[in-house]
Amino acid sequence: MAERRHLSRLLSLATLGLGVLALPGCAPTVNLATPQPMKFDLGVRLDVYQKTPPKPKNEESALQIAYNRRLRSGEIQQLKNDRVVGEDRDGYLDLRRTPDDPKYLAYAKDVINSENADRTVLYLANAQNQSRPLEMVESDYAKLWYDRAFPGEWVEKEDGSWIQK
Repeated sequence: MAERRHLSRLLSLATLGLGVLALPGCAPTVNLATPQPMKFDLGVRLDVYQKTPPKPKNEESALQIAYNRRLRSGEIQQLKNDRVVGEDRDGYLDLRRTPDDPKYLAYAKDVINSENADRTVLYLANAQNQSRPLEMVESDYAKLWYDRAFPGEWVEKEDGSWIQK
């Protein structure tokens, strides 16, 4: 009797196994072809930027650039406090509000251009020393300036939008 139950179990397991193996062969064929080609209308935004960094100042040493940046830091902070400049997503200063006074505007542009030229030399040197693309070094510094920004200062987010932190 026990032998018969055992044989019956084996037979039912074998039948089940064969059934499972046979199922994929019974799958219906589904034709996905269409009479006309399918057309999709996709909206895509593509921003392409090409950056040409200014020529590094060969005549200035790294120490001189660091000294100039330190002297300029108070002026930059005042421009940030006046909401005239902000830190862009590439790690450079950008004019955010045009002052009414033409002398103050010229002063702000001079500070921005001097600081950005020195930052470019710094970023290029880091890129060469680390064997990394300039864009990656700029991105690292942009994150650093973003993190260091005080509340109310202008910063550019990675998507290109400007916010006051």
